[in-house]
Amino acid sequence: MDCNPLLDEDEFGYDIATFLACTQHIQYIKTGGLAFISDYQGDAEILTDPQVLTHPSVNQGKDTFGDGNIENEVSMFEKKHVCNDYCTWSGFGLARLPAVLEEPEASQ
Repeated sequence: MDCNPLLDEDEFGYDIATFLACTQHIQYIKTGGLAFISDYQGDAEILTDPQVLTHPSVNQGKDTFGDGNIENEVSMFEKKHVCNDYCTWSGFGLARLPAVLEEPEASQ
């Protein structure tokens, strides 16, 4: 349910995960910040069982897409998404999102 790859750069499939994170960026922009697809499962040949995540305003309190619709993730997309090489490639024409990475709080 994250808008960034959950794999490390040296793990198999990282390049695919990075591309899918870019498609989420495209979906987010094309829907006016209302939705993106997440939770892809499968392997290098076929992806299945995606989850549609929508902004809270889309469902108006109704359970349209089930328990997997984590509305807060859509609301926080611009702050959480970290643009990658696909996002910044000029062919897609995406504006770099102002992702703000929170610094971990120092323990006291």
